[in-house]
Amino acid sequence: MNHDPEDSAAPEDELAALRRRVADLEGQVAALRDREATLRERLVEQSALLDELPAIVSLKDREHRFLIANKAFTETFGLSSRQILGKNDFELFPPETARTYVENDELTMTAGAPRRNVELLGSRADGTPLWTMESHIPRRDVNGEVIGLLSVLIDITDRKQAEAALQKTEAELRAALARQEQLFATMIAMSAPVLPIHRGILILPLVGHIDAARSSHIVEALLSAVERHAAGHVIVDLTGVPVVDEAIAAHLVRAASALRLLGARSVFVGISPAIARTLAHLEVDLGGITVLGDLQAGMGHALAQTGHAIRRVAL
Repeated sequence: MNHDPEDSAAPEDELAALRRRVADLEGQVAALRDREATLRERLVEQSALLDELPAIVSLKDREHRFLIANKAFTETFGLSSRQILGKNDFELFPPETARTYVENDELTMTAGAPRRNVELLGSRADGTPLWTMESHIPRRDVNGEVIGLLSVLIDITDRKQAEAALQKTEAELRAALARQEQLFATMIAMSAPVLPIHRGILILPLVGHIDAARSSHIVEALLSAVERHAAGHVIVDLTGVPVVDEAIAAHLVRAASALRLLGARSVFVGISPAIARTLAHLEVDLGGITVLGDLQAGMGHALAQTGHAIRRVAL
């Protein structure tokens, strides 16, 4: 029985081809293993690098599942990598916090454009507030389709709390200043109490030191009171004022002139020797001012001018 040489060669050729194919596949597998080992090394290096960053870094897929979370992420939220990876926000955080994160991430992935320096309020593992300044960068495949999101979060809780404390302090300071201004206004008003003692007669008892601000208020209070009460006589009692400087003395004299323009006559009583010397040194015209020794004399004079008099009452 004769055999065709070509028939015997065919199985040998097929076997050789299969061997070459196996060798080629083994080479591809080895190359893939080398590539996998290289990728694992790079992943380990990248993970170590991410863990050294103080920022909170994570990578999500398009369904908001976590693929990467660095050490700062796990420590901030009190979760291990095993608890985080493969989970979405609603599986890790309270509903309201998760909704905020998902809505914010979805804005970036839908738009396909980075969003930077976004301030968000969340919470830590212990429930305390966590303010973060976040930057989100869409992750794309080889075709340019968005397949995930890289997020970098900076903890700004201390800054936000400091800002809140500063705002509170400023509000308290403004309130304190408002109270101080009100108190000052009250004190100023009390420093020049213009009192009606009889129809058409006012008295201004002054006590203590008189400075420029107080003297200006005295003039305004006198003019306003004369107009309000239609007064014709004003008694300025200086008994409680030990001394005034030349500027204040001149101011009081000008006040008397202003009152005269409103039709009111001024009566100065209780002038001390020191004030008398100051007025004399000014060499001003006191012709329009009645000067008397004390308050009783001043009241008697003003009443007499209005057709009245002070009478003693027998007890």
